[in-house]
Amino acid sequence: MNKKQAMNPYLPLWEYVPDAEPRVFGDRLYVYGSHDQAGAEQFCVNDYVVWSAPLSDLSDWKYEGISYTYEQTGADIEEAGNLAAPDCVQGSDGRYYLYYNRGARNACEVAVSEKPQGPFTYYGNITFADGTEPKAKLFDPGVLMDDDGRIYLYTGFVPTPESPWINVAGRYSLAFELESDMKTIKQGPVELLPGCLASKDTEFERHAFYEASSPRKNNGMYYMVYSSDQTHELCYAVSEEPMTGYRYGGVLVSNADIGYQGNTEPKMPYGNTHGGLVEINGQWYIFYHRQTHGIECCRQGCAEPVTLNEDGTFSQAEMTSCGLNGKPLEGIGTYNATYACHLTHESIGKERYTIRKCVRGVQPHFFEERLDDQEEHNIQYIANMKDGTIAGFKYFHLGTAKHISIEASALGKCDMKIFIDEQCTKEVASIVIGKTDGWKVFHSKFDAPEGNYPLFFKLIGDTVVDWKEFTLY
Repeated sequence: MNKKQAMNPYLPLWEYVPDAEPRVFGDRLYVYGSHDQAGAEQFCVNDYVVWSAPLSDLSDWKYEGISYTYEQTGADIEEAGNLAAPDCVQGSDGRYYLYYNRGARNACEVAVSEKPQGPFTYYGNITFADGTEPKAKLFDPGVLMDDDGRIYLYTGFVPTPESPWINVAGRYSLAFELESDMKTIKQGPVELLPGCLASKDTEFERHAFYEASSPRKNNGMYYMVYSSDQTHELCYAVSEEPMTGYRYGGVLVSNADIGYQGNTEPKMPYGNTHGGLVEINGQWYIFYHRQTHGIECCRQGCAEPVTLNEDGTFSQAEMTSCGLNGKPLEGIGTYNATYACHLTHESIGKERYTIRKCVRGVQPHFFEERLDDQEEHNIQYIANMKDGTIAGFKYFHLGTAKHISIEASALGKCDMKIFIDEQCTKEVASIVIGKTDGWKVFHSKFDAPEGNYPLFFKLIGDTVVDWKEFTLY
């Protein structure tokens, strides 16, 4: 398989960086996000890390190292909560400012570095000129450096008398203007986007602000990306002004593909999402994340091309396996099963923040098995596939391969049917899988026409299968 192909998830399969904010500095794309861990029992358990890629090759990701640690913040996860969902911008002084909020605190904290990849050091908290802090939880901060040098900070959320956490968003997200020191409030807070308690009978109803403020500016228009009260979708609002007048724009991406071309059924195990927009070489991309391990807090970053229309609106992106690739994947080579962008079974639905160990009998899900202390040695696969489980991959350029094999571990005999359509009507191969003692490879002829097609794999049989990879040859 060509190592220069880009796939979803776009980082190595052992890496879990959700809540991604994509930022272009110089000739590289940098991703700032939370840092989950495979199989962990809560969100964001690891220190912040940064990954980057050259703008000329979005498959060539480089690990830039740990950028900011729990130890540097002066409090561990038990005391101050999770290091979640940061954003980073370059200040007028040329330095790079990292904004973040701790789960058990209200403050928006700021760290600074001479380099975009860090390491960062603590700089201060967002405060008014007198040193006091806003009486709200400044959650999921997003920052915009405007063309005129003015600096804007966007966060959730306004607390309610009943609870500062009521449905997360409460009534409104918040906007601030900052002084040139990047941390002192010059103006605000201003109520910006309506949350679930303020959206009734507005255009935001059923797509109200939930969390994940991510601002961008393009062609004189201000775009606010956010996670809606549906949780699985990233929406956007648009305005001619940075701190007022936002109108609901639409859905950018759903991590269940709900809403895409009218779809109403989830096509993946789904849950919370968070991400941002970036334009690279004339193409816009939306970054988001997916759930793994049958739980909501083990998340991996994905990205899709998204169309900016002539009228300034965006069309909803489709979830694919080849998001940053710029073209379909090659129809020759070996692909890990967890690059699937479609995973359905009657037992799969919305993931919750509850712990479910990977054991035989639970619903199918993406899983990582630890082999030793080196993360890159871990193996990833779709666990617990049962009768009727469908895994789909979009898209491949087919026509060369004449055979296909899969590597799997099975408790009993079954068939894996392969189709080139989502409805599973156009069969191109059928592989008989026998009971195994560990991983084993099974083969079949492969008869697909030339052209760009998805591949959908459907398991038929009363057994349970773990599926590691497939090879087109």
